[in-house]
Amino acid sequence: MTDGAPWPWKAIPQTVLQFTSMAERALDQPQKVRDLTDRIARRISLLLNISQNKGSSNPELDAYVELFLADVQRIIMRLRIIEKAHPAKAFPLTNHIDAIIAGEAEKMQTALLELQVRFAVHAAYTAESVAAGVAAIQSVTNKTLAMTTTIASTVESTAVGVDATQVMVTEMHAKVVHGDGKQTSHITNRARLPARPSCFKGRMNQLSALVKLVCESLNVRIAIMGPGGMGKTSLAKAILHDEAVVNVVQDNRFFVSVEDVIDIESAAKRLAEQLGVGETSDPQSAAISALQTLSRSLMVIDNLETLWFSNNAAAQKDTERFLQRLADIPSLTLIVTSRGSVTPSGIEWTNDQSAELDAISLDAARETFEQIAGRPQVTTECDALDKLLTGVDCMPLAVTLLAQLARHNNSPSQLLQRWHHSKTAFIRTGGDHRESSVNVSIQISLNLLRDMTSGTEGGQLLSICAHLPDGLRLPVFAQLVSHFSDIHAARDLLVTFALVSVGSNDELRMLSPVRHFVLNRLPMTASHLAALRDIYFAIATSGPLELDENFSKLAKNVAPEYGNLTSLLLHLIETEEPSWELCDAVYAVSEYSYHTAPSPTLHEAFRLRLTTHPAWLAQCLLNLGRTRLIRDEYSLAIDNFQAARELHPTLGNKASEAQCRQCLGMCLRMQDSYEAAEWELHAARDSFVELDREIDAARCAQELGDIYRMRGENEQAIVHFTSARDTFKGRGERLYAAQCTRNLGLIQLDQDNLPAAESELQFAMSEFEAVCDSLGAAQCRKYLGDVRIRQGDYDSAEKLLVSAKDVYVQLGVQSDLANCHWSFGMLYHNQGKTLEAIESFETARNIYGLLGLQRNVASCSSEISELRNAM
Repeated sequence: MTDGAPWPWKAIPQTVLQFTSMAERALDQPQKVRDLTDRIARRISLLLNISQNKGSSNPELDAYVELFLADVQRIIMRLRIIEKAHPAKAFPLTNHIDAIIAGEAEKMQTALLELQVRFAVHAAYTAESVAAGVAAIQSVTNKTLAMTTTIASTVESTAVGVDATQVMVTEMHAKVVHGDGKQTSHITNRARLPARPSCFKGRMNQLSALVKLVCESLNVRIAIMGPGGMGKTSLAKAILHDEAVVNVVQDNRFFVSVEDVIDIESAAKRLAEQLGVGETSDPQSAAISALQTLSRSLMVIDNLETLWFSNNAAAQKDTERFLQRLADIPSLTLIVTSRGSVTPSGIEWTNDQSAELDAISLDAARETFEQIAGRPQVTTECDALDKLLTGVDCMPLAVTLLAQLARHNNSPSQLLQRWHHSKTAFIRTGGDHRESSVNVSIQISLNLLRDMTSGTEGGQLLSICAHLPDGLRLPVFAQLVSHFSDIHAARDLLVTFALVSVGSNDELRMLSPVRHFVLNRLPMTASHLAALRDIYFAIATSGPLELDENFSKLAKNVAPEYGNLTSLLLHLIETEEPSWELCDAVYAVSEYSYHTAPSPTLHEAFRLRLTTHPAWLAQCLLNLGRTRLIRDEYSLAIDNFQAARELHPTLGNKASEAQCRQCLGMCLRMQDSYEAAEWELHAARDSFVELDREIDAARCAQELGDIYRMRGENEQAIVHFTSARDTFKGRGERLYAAQCTRNLGLIQLDQDNLPAAESELQFAMSEFEAVCDSLGAAQCRKYLGDVRIRQGDYDSAEKLLVSAKDVYVQLGVQSDLANCHWSFGMLYHNQGKTLEAIESFETARNIYGLLGLQRNVASCSSEISELRNAM
């Protein structure tokens, strides 16, 4: 009879029918029941009156209708529980029942007054309006005839006529039975349900799957597990408020947080209160009985870890038994949220294979941040935001709190600086609560670990994992076995509490916020630190020190542990006195980095600790300068080289002093200071010749050849490149020989001798690939792209340039990246794509400007001006 009506109006007839059916059996107290029923009728009448005045589609009014339905359902629930306790007879005439009915009548009266005030409706209750509500109840079913006749007698003294009553009944029938053809929003019972998540990103697939389970099956059991701050509660709330779930379960949706309860009895009492059960000596049975009376219901128990992870075995067993009793109710869908990865036992969880939440994607984290704080308007701020979100591993709680901080005039770049300085300590927005502080949320999980374990090995293993951002991998784990009494049990505990997760290669990983929090709270024991040091020093020194045929093979030892090596070495640099072993490990890891992803981090930190070790400091400064040079940080590199050179005379190390001069010459050449560069390189070459260091002298000749080529002195350049290449070939130095071949190819390209250029560049590229020099190979692809542009083979040119650019971006080599954008500009210019060409030249100009390469900036500006003038 109500199939066409919109929610929530369609539920009024059935709800009222349930009430009148229960009330008929309670007529031993006629006056109290009449008072309550009279107020129900008045409330229906007022809702209809408001609907007439405010329009048929009013979400706020619909919310009040839902509140009315919830109030009536609460009364029905309380009466059913009392009836179930006395199955052999009608409801007993006790003071308890009397108080219940009187109290509910008073609540109905309060709700009537709230409606009047909110919608500014004058409710002069005449016989027409009250009788209309009564008649509406009567129209639901003939079974209520006796009841409504009795109630109608209470208003006969003010009878005014049948016409007004009939109009009201007709209106209600049209609203309740037929509906108005429009869908209205579903607003759940605000008196007992938490609000719908205001920002919910990155979990739609999981939400859809779980909603489907809830709607398509009875007696579903869902466990939402995961680390703290992953959004488990938000997902549960989203399920509660999902439109499909509301349509299926309607108002029998319940949410109980047990975060602050001490035992299962307290939790059951809270649940019983939600269900409208009064004081009872057995809240568990009362709650179960109440839920069994419902045709279909959904119960969320939030933060179950408080009870489930108890160090009291009996208390944990009590929790398990109560959950089993809930799970056995055929009409109940049970959802629990809990920290950890292991679901409570004794229950067959419907989603057992997909219960654990992990971090959201970067896109979802960005959407979350921007919904709360707004989208950054500057490109640099967008980049800072991505680094910030990546830094916190896109943990939903951290992302949400950072966005809230951003609303108070904190830009992403400012928040990123605070993250680098303070880590998790600043990610908080209020008091000490898990939802307003990342540290508090993490501490809760650590407390669970502490409370559930009598030993300390779980915490010790956690501290080790905190120093390894790339994860504790199986080979290292195996070497640590002898340093624990039972490392496997410790690992299992950490996984159980979701303090670590198991990665795709079985490594133990930690979320970045958890890792940084643990680093500040749980120091490693001296014995475990010593063991980890020995393991990782061996890994560091097993890696490659230079580019050659064996580089890829040796790099396999270091590559998967590079982040761990860097993290541990930084810790050792900060906490230990310098040693030969530490110097060797820092140098080895930095050399690997130099050839793969140049980073000054280790050398920059180490040099600050070497002030009393001048020989080590000089070498550190030289290596730091080389890294700065390949990163195009020329001014910083020059400072490092000069500082190193000033130390070497006192140390008597002429070879290192000459290396500093050579590197200074390379920096000056890159800055177009050719005369100064030439002077430094000649001096360095003379020193190397004197020291009989043939390869180093040949490298100086190679650099001089670059200067001559840049000045257009091609004959001189060819002589130097050819001479140096012969030396390198004779000494088996394929890398340096390939560099000379590449440079000879560039001279052929400058002279527009395209076949010869292509031949030299192809051979050089194959040699770079053979010695695993990705940068050298990318440079050859870029220059071959230039050859293809001049040959008119634009498709091939674009593929070569794109391939080269990807490597430059990966390595962070800005000068080569700018050169690549210049070539893109020439490609688009030749294709007649003027706007694309201008954009490419502008990009190149911006990078050249940042590097201080003014000659290149001027060339880009000239091309841009020419293109714009031709438009």
